[in-house]
Amino acid sequence: MQKRMNRISMVAGYGIFLIALFFRIIAGINQRFSLIEVWLRSLFSGNFLHFWQSEFSEGIGVMVGAAPFILLVLLYLSDAILLTLQRKMPVLESVKISWLYFTTFFYFVFIQFFSNSIWLGLILIIGGLEFILNRYFDDKIERDRKYAESQKIEKAYNEDRKRRLAFPGKYPPAFHQVIRKNFRYHQKNYLLLIFANALVFFVLAVLLFTYREFSGTHTQNSIFDKTGLLRIFIESGGVLLLLLLLFLTFVDGLYIDFKAKHMELFIQLGIRKRTFLIMLLEEFSFCALAGILIGGVASLLIAREFTNIGWALLLYVGLVIVAMAFHQEKILRLIQFRPREQGKPDRPNQRWTTLFLLLGLLALAIMFWWFHRRKSAETLLVVGAFIVALWGLFRGVGGLYVKYAKGKPKLLLSRNDLFYRFHKSINVLMLATFLQVLAVGIFLPRLVTFQQTAVCDLFPYEVVVKVKQPEVSQVEHTLDKEKATWKKYPFLPVTSVDGDPEWEVYGTVRPIMFIQGQHIGISESTYQQLRQANNLDKQPLQLKKGQWHVVYQQAISIRGQPIDWDPQSVRPRLRIGTPLESYNTTNVDLIFPMRHIKSQERLILTGMFQRGLQENILVLEDEEFATLAKKDQPNQLFLVEDGKKAARSLSFLKETYADDKRWDDTIEPIYEKKQRKNNVVTENYLQVLLLIFTLAVCIFMCVGILVAKFESEQTSLIERRRLLDQLGMREKEQRSMLKRQAGFFVTLPLVAGLLLSLGFIGIMGTLRFFSIPEWLQFSRIFLFDYGIYLAAWGIIASLIYRRIEKWR
Repeated sequence: MQKRMNRISMVAGYGIFLIALFFRIIAGINQRFSLIEVWLRSLFSGNFLHFWQSEFSEGIGVMVGAAPFILLVLLYLSDAILLTLQRKMPVLESVKISWLYFTTFFYFVFIQFFSNSIWLGLILIIGGLEFILNRYFDDKIERDRKYAESQKIEKAYNEDRKRRLAFPGKYPPAFHQVIRKNFRYHQKNYLLLIFANALVFFVLAVLLFTYREFSGTHTQNSIFDKTGLLRIFIESGGVLLLLLLLFLTFVDGLYIDFKAKHMELFIQLGIRKRTFLIMLLEEFSFCALAGILIGGVASLLIAREFTNIGWALLLYVGLVIVAMAFHQEKILRLIQFRPREQGKPDRPNQRWTTLFLLLGLLALAIMFWWFHRRKSAETLLVVGAFIVALWGLFRGVGGLYVKYAKGKPKLLLSRNDLFYRFHKSINVLMLATFLQVLAVGIFLPRLVTFQQTAVCDLFPYEVVVKVKQPEVSQVEHTLDKEKATWKKYPFLPVTSVDGDPEWEVYGTVRPIMFIQGQHIGISESTYQQLRQANNLDKQPLQLKKGQWHVVYQQAISIRGQPIDWDPQSVRPRLRIGTPLESYNTTNVDLIFPMRHIKSQERLILTGMFQRGLQENILVLEDEEFATLAKKDQPNQLFLVEDGKKAARSLSFLKETYADDKRWDDTIEPIYEKKQRKNNVVTENYLQVLLLIFTLAVCIFMCVGILVAKFESEQTSLIERRRLLDQLGMREKEQRSMLKRQAGFFVTLPLVAGLLLSLGFIGIMGTLRFFSIPEWLQFSRIFLFDYGIYLAAWGIIASLIYRRIEKWR
């Protein structure tokens, strides 16, 4: 068998090498190259980077994409040569397989690198086939032996099951009576499943209704533009569906575990497997239909129409199918009457405790550093590093606690879970703390910022108009004709190198970029005038030539947005003028020079547009602004205070500046307060709905994890209490021990979650430029909301304890 495996590896290694040597699968601008040829020509060209930039439109991207493949080819070729020489290096085989995994992941995640080299996937296919075949033959001998043994066991089991389950005739009436009484006895468990399905269906119906209502309060462009409501749709709908899926998966898992725990009764009663399966389907269908009915009626009280019920039902069925697919192994074990696997006691490995602790601290530092970066403000991707941090910290601190506390007799009973079920208990504490941090450190603070948001303060003017010099006199005449009160201020258009948070790949010449960041550049004198117009005190910026001040015009509920989204730049690249069709990236320092940002603040001076992504204000020193204004006559910013009819009269500007829409459809020459206010109100409503449900899901999942932990240990808890009764422990002492045991798993995640959440909250306030009054207001609202949150957990902890206390 080993010889056959060696032949497969040799054929795969030499085959991959031949493909890389002779197959021209990498398409350049003028010709096609093989993988080895393109690397040899680039190495011998004399200018390595210039070769890639000149031969491929994607430039360095092709080099980055081809690099993992050339290393993969070398690994497979080296392994094939060693096998030909009848030598074997296990380390090389492990490295080869690991690199195959990485290259495959890189290939599918960064597929844009391979737009002209899609046939590189042929190498991955051959490598994957070699891995699958070798794994098959490697396990075949042992698998055949185990199969023969399993056949004997299965034959005996089938004979025994046939004897036990072959019940001819009909079930007696008492059998049906027992099933009905059992269903009523466990009605609380079924009510939980009904409630979960009702909640999911209700949220889906309300979400679809909310989406439909957008067409009545938003312009059509704001729904489909890249930075308007489409991004809100993706964020809210996508996150909400993911949370609903996780919630359904968890609740369905509890139901399956519950049935597995109590199926022994039906086996003893002599139920047939087919009858048991039908009973499961009936119970689950009843709970699902009851949930749909309750959730549908509740949604009709808000929507008052049946239009969204069909789509909500379709989404609900899809979520249920996917959720149940995660439990297919449990379901198969259940319908085959296979008993649950019993967990064995385990203890921490003291040798790795210190390493786990150091890993957790390092991951925690990386997480907070990453979260604090302006370019990745409040990204939820930090949960990856956060999970690693929690895993290391709990295993490290938990191992140290067990090491130094196992000699204390008082803790043997209340901390029995850590001493004899260490890894399971640590996993429960880690997941519960993770959910606590999500709720208290990320979602609850965002909900508080929405409570702080006053939409009326976001739009101080009825109409805001950006006018180029040729149309200034016409706009002034129109406003005077409408008897509007207005002021105008000079400004220069400022463009950032990238206003799009999505990452892109470029070659030697950048194409037209959607969306380029477009902002307003004003002088410091104009800045002070705008502050006075909004009843704000003067704030001297003391700018010098070359120093800029940024005013982020966004609500306190908006995530912190950098002025330039280009992930390659640490300092913002900004140019005075409108966006460019294309430019040579080698001259980027001249075209988009890096600017020195002296100070930043979040403040509404003209109004919040594009949710803080664009239309922010850049303040220049007066002399620098005057110098730039001499080169190019500045545009004029008209701020109209009582011109509700003026927006209609100035609509001709949209046609006049229609050509500017090629840069970005979301940038408008006229912003009307009424429409923008309606947009923000609806967007905030959707975000608040998402946050409230997210908090509810986090609480339900955390409670479910704790309940499932104690429910799975019910037998051992009852046996321990019986032992304590025999040892003479008083009932009062037993209840005190149970309170400490249950309270430990509730209190520790709450305390650890709050401490870690303070770091997230502090960084969030820093990124959003909270002022001292805003911090005080945030603290008051947060403490009130968190008090309600703690009160809910007090009730939950009491219910968990009361359920455990009844087990005798």
